[in-house]
Amino acid sequence: MQDRPLVVAGLSSDTLERVSATIRSVSHIRAVGDDIVETPKLCAGVQAPIALLGLNEKNMAALTQIASELRRLDVPVIALAATKDADLILRALRAGVSEFVVNGDDDDLLRAIVRLSHPKADSGAGKITAIVPAKGGVGTTAIATNLAGVLQAGKARTCLVDLDLHFGDVLSFLDISSAYAISDLIANMRRLDAELLDSSLTRHASGVSVLAQSHRLDEAEGITVDSISAMLTFLRQHFDAVIVDGIRGFTEMSLAALDGCDHILLICTQDVPSVRNARRCIEIFNQLGYATDKTHVVLNRYNKRSSIDLTVVEDTIGIAVAATVANDFPSIIRSINTGVMLSEAAPRSKLAEDIAALASIVRGDGAKKQGKRGLLSGLFSGKVATDGA
Repeated sequence: MQDRPLVVAGLSSDTLERVSATIRSVSHIRAVGDDIVETPKLCAGVQAPIALLGLNEKNMAALTQIASELRRLDVPVIALAATKDADLILRALRAGVSEFVVNGDDDDLLRAIVRLSHPKADSGAGKITAIVPAKGGVGTTAIATNLAGVLQAGKARTCLVDLDLHFGDVLSFLDISSAYAISDLIANMRRLDAELLDSSLTRHASGVSVLAQSHRLDEAEGITVDSISAMLTFLRQHFDAVIVDGIRGFTEMSLAALDGCDHILLICTQDVPSVRNARRCIEIFNQLGYATDKTHVVLNRYNKRSSIDLTVVEDTIGIAVAATVANDFPSIIRSINTGVMLSEAAPRSKLAEDIAALASIVRGDGAKKQGKRGLLSGLFSGKVATDGA
């Protein structure tokens, strides 16, 4: 891990002393300023620094300009605040802060420094794709399982991970059971080589390796945010493609997975709650600083005749829809009930064809529709409100 020095500003002497002792194992303080407005100048003379800024209501107004200057210097910012105030966190993220830490939470501060210091994954490593629902019931697990099957059939070593630790559906969708859980992998990562990993993970008939926790609920509480990040990094080193299902909301564990992935497929359907939630998700991704080409909106169960058509969806969520997936309940339920991939259950279906097309996004060789559309101030016209779905 690369040791990135800290440039610190806006901290009291007591806080500065404690921070200095806390970070000794992962970094060191290179420059100190009394006021956060000094930070860009202090960073200019330091190689690859991280800025640690004491944040409060009084200096919040200055943060936006400071963070903008630091971005130009490629300096990530950690905000250290007295309390975990939701409004302050949101404003800090909008200003461009990379990490928000409560003063006194030394473990969280260490984790933030480690995350920002860790070098980018090697370009030859596997790609991680998170399948994220705009709301419940939009079909993410069906897409995740079959996309994994498509990638595996295309000669990419693929691992399908179910991060819903309590009620995950991946094992049920594929009609398989597993004696090896996420908690086992986390406990044994240091001892596993490629051969042992292959022999440990459950493998579906399609060749996809599957990792879940849902059958070992008693051990789920011991799985930490840091261990999930480490697990995904480990899997990236051993697989060409890692598909992550089971992300629910924006919990710390979900954010750890989203931060570590290369692509996000945001799944929504043509109904008002789903599209509204998709817009909220996009806004949060923007606040988190995700690159615009990381998120791809996928419209599942697509119906050309719906009054909530592509134009309405794109205008509302603010970005173009990258792909649509056909609405074909008989084919998908046949696949689920028999525990096989769509490519076997309904190989000639439009649904199988559409999911296969998503593989080009994951591989990075597909042309994603570009452009951002304005958010509608009056969400959905009267025409849409009468759609009924």
